[in-house]
Amino acid sequence: MKARQFLLNTLILTVGSLLLRLIAIGFNAWLSRKIGTEGMGLFQLVFSVYNLASTLATSGIYLAVTRLVAEEIGKGSYAAANEAMKKCMIYGALVSAAAAGLLWALAPWIGTHLLEDGRTILSLKILALALPFMAFSCSLRGYFFAVRQVYKTNTSQIFEQLVRISVVAIAFVFLLPGGLEYSCAGIALGSVVGEALAFCYTLTLYLLDRNRRQFTPAKAPGITRRVLSITVPVALSSYLKSALVTAENILIPRGFRKYGATGGSALAQYGMMEAMVMPILTFPAALLSSFSSLLVPEVAESNVTGRKAQIDQLTSRVLWGTLLFAMPVTACFICFADELGLAIYQSSESGRMLQVLAPLVPIMYLDMVADALLKGMDEQLSVLRYSIIDSALSVALIYTLLPVFGVNGYITVMFVSTFVNAVLSIARLAQVTEISFSLSRWIVRPLFAVTLAGMAALSLSRSWPAAPWAVAGRIILLFGSDLIFLLLTGVITPKFLWQLLLRLKPAAPKARPLYRNAGCERS
Repeated sequence: MKARQFLLNTLILTVGSLLLRLIAIGFNAWLSRKIGTEGMGLFQLVFSVYNLASTLATSGIYLAVTRLVAEEIGKGSYAAANEAMKKCMIYGALVSAAAAGLLWALAPWIGTHLLEDGRTILSLKILALALPFMAFSCSLRGYFFAVRQVYKTNTSQIFEQLVRISVVAIAFVFLLPGGLEYSCAGIALGSVVGEALAFCYTLTLYLLDRNRRQFTPAKAPGITRRVLSITVPVALSSYLKSALVTAENILIPRGFRKYGATGGSALAQYGMMEAMVMPILTFPAALLSSFSSLLVPEVAESNVTGRKAQIDQLTSRVLWGTLLFAMPVTACFICFADELGLAIYQSSESGRMLQVLAPLVPIMYLDMVADALLKGMDEQLSVLRYSIIDSALSVALIYTLLPVFGVNGYITVMFVSTFVNAVLSIARLAQVTEISFSLSRWIVRPLFAVTLAGMAALSLSRSWPAAPWAVAGRIILLFGSDLIFLLLTGVITPKFLWQLLLRLKPAAPKARPLYRNAGCERS
């Protein structure tokens, strides 16, 4: 029953995540036509600072809520879970208010001296208003992950995106003629309204869930200390990492300018890389990000109850499944990059860059799930340490290579930093778990299968048109061919697929009692 619930939650979260990413890519494509690649670069520059501020406002809160609520419900104590939730909300309110005040006050200096573009100041001030709403929503979404009600998180995020897009579309009617400064301000306004309304929606869902549970509110000794033991170390490390990432994003357009690009051209190159190519490259990771998010409470519960063998088995299966998924994704980006660039952005240049960066996919995806597994085992500080090393290395390489090699230097930085981060995370995971690795089943036979699948898809779709529907058909054809070759090479078996489908089949409904004092739903 628990495995079925986990798979169903993964499916629900994946569908929502895919929808969110489709909306985001569509929105970015629409924005690129409205404000151009220079506008996308300016917009990305603003949001690189906003991301740092959002880290200051929310870092550690989501993980603390997910971990503590999952652990306490695993012990049968909803009262303690409720107390942890309350403490995290208070922590979020204090930290986010401070972050919002800092961003508002420092916006003129950041825009003028740090970003070297006064057009960013207004957007930064507007975005400061979104931070408290973001912190509260972060706590609430962490709660729903912990209690395995992921559809509520999905609906709140989709609602937020739709509100954001609607507000931006309306704002552009009035602000677009004013130039890029006011266009970016319109995008910022959409983010603020989206965060505020999504918070109201998610809070309503949380209060309804809390009120239906029968429990006696009680003080839980040590909850404040446990909250701070997670949030403070994670926050401090995240602040450093986020500051390095922001420095990295600021240095990229500067490096392009030193290489010889004009100010507008440098922003255009930066915008194409960060706001156009990377969202496509990470789009298929919606499945893994959903799965990884759900792994944290599952592994945390297994860890706190001492089920190490179960964690070892889960780790091996997750890493193996990630490789099986990442290989055909990489093949799609290599085989159909031009078609994807033209279909989404009407840009062959973005397609070529997508093809060059495609080999990053298996490394990125493995790193993503390895980080989630480590966080569930109370290894979040290791994850942050490796991220800081990655970011520091990236800043040093960007500062050194971009002024000399331009775009080629940026590509080199991407490969080196991603590889280093993934190797460190997987090495640590191998230290704290026992991974059952098979070279033939994990790499050799899957690589052979996906090579044959790519050749088959290219051959069979050679005469197809370049229409968007044909691009989707090519991708489906490649994935279907890969599945067939995985079966033929014995990497997976028909029995494995059948068992997977059985677990996804809904179970017969049964009464789910609410327990006094515990208050958790048992499956």
